[in-house]
Amino acid sequence: MSSGKIFTFLICLVFSCRQNPGMLPLFEHHTVSTDFTENLESNRYGTPAMADFDNDGDLDFGMSTAGNEVYWFEFLGNYQWEKHTAGQIPTLQLGGGARDIDADGWQDMVMGGYWFRNSQDPGHTEFIRYRYDSTIDREIHDLVFSDLNGDGKEDLVVLGDKEGCFWYDIPEDPLTDMIWTKNMITMDVLDTVSDIHGGFFPGGIGDIDGDGAPDIVMPNRWYQNDGTGLVWTRKFLPYGSGGYWGLSSRSWVIDMDRDGDNDIVMVGCDQKDSRAAWLENRGETEYFQFIVHLLPFSAPGRRGSFHSLWVADFDMDGDADIFTIDQEDSAILPEGGPVRGYVWENLDGKGRNFAERVVLDKNIGGHDVLFGDVDGDGDLDAYFKVWANDKNNAYGGNPHVDYLENQTVKNDD
Repeated sequence: MSSGKIFTFLICLVFSCRQNPGMLPLFEHHTVSTDFTENLESNRYGTPAMADFDNDGDLDFGMSTAGNEVYWFEFLGNYQWEKHTAGQIPTLQLGGGARDIDADGWQDMVMGGYWFRNSQDPGHTEFIRYRYDSTIDREIHDLVFSDLNGDGKEDLVVLGDKEGCFWYDIPEDPLTDMIWTKNMITMDVLDTVSDIHGGFFPGGIGDIDGDGAPDIVMPNRWYQNDGTGLVWTRKFLPYGSGGYWGLSSRSWVIDMDRDGDNDIVMVGCDQKDSRAAWLENRGETEYFQFIVHLLPFSAPGRRGSFHSLWVADFDMDGDADIFTIDQEDSAILPEGGPVRGYVWENLDGKGRNFAERVVLDKNIGGHDVLFGDVDGDGDLDAYFKVWANDKNNAYGGNPHVDYLENQTVKNDD
């Protein structure tokens, strides 16, 4: 049988085995920017944020360099972006996000102990920096917004393995109440205790025990919220690993098997040989038992660090698929294959049968990818940036910001 006929046969076999047939997930890569010549010595890039910063109806992307500039990239359409300097951040920060902090109708950026207020003028691209916690001087690794105390508004949840894990009650008027109220979740994350480097970004805060209050996922454990956000109980989780930075993962709370309770998707990060799994919530006793379902590997080579995770219906067939991408970091690169992006396609709709698809195979890595409908066509696209660019990457060793355009809908005729 010829190679062409074999390929055609395999594709037909894949489609014949699917219970909910749809398009295979398909993405097209575009370069947003490699223009970082003013701070190449930083070589560290954090605090991803995706939002419509200029209120023109499409999604832009923000990020920072280590102890240096904060940028946002204005999406101009037609695969064109313009880089703007939003301000400066005095320390290395990884965790970041976008929210309308002051409720003025314009999206702001949050990172570390700082938030950057949108100028509210598309022609004035620089943001105004405010400090919400003057005690944070070191790296915050995870940053997520969630309503932990049930008051109907989102709080800010952060984790730093030298700082602890806290949440902040964002004040009604943050321009007057500039120091936000800090509430303890746990100090287990400290290097000197359990050494948890990362855990709940980007979707690892959700209701695991079914009481309506969001709980928090971390490697090897989850923290049960009593509903007020003030009392947290540590529970065992049979999954989680780490490397030289400590225990580290990316996680997502979702009902993967559609049985009415929330399960957990986790990938390893900051380590070689990262694995990926979803943890089936059995909830049969007060200890909340979980069954670990490892996701399959089919592409050749050993995996590197999966410092990204997103769970969504990428192939538009009505069930949840799982995305990750290898991280560019010379100490924890994959072996036996290039840096790649993957989607685990949910074939049966209930997480019992996944297939690994390579959706980016250009030796381009990412760090804390963010998905949204960037171009307004109804499917999910992605922005991502490098963490520590590898000298052998597709950009000749230069840092980069990238865009993955979801082509699934366009090809579903």
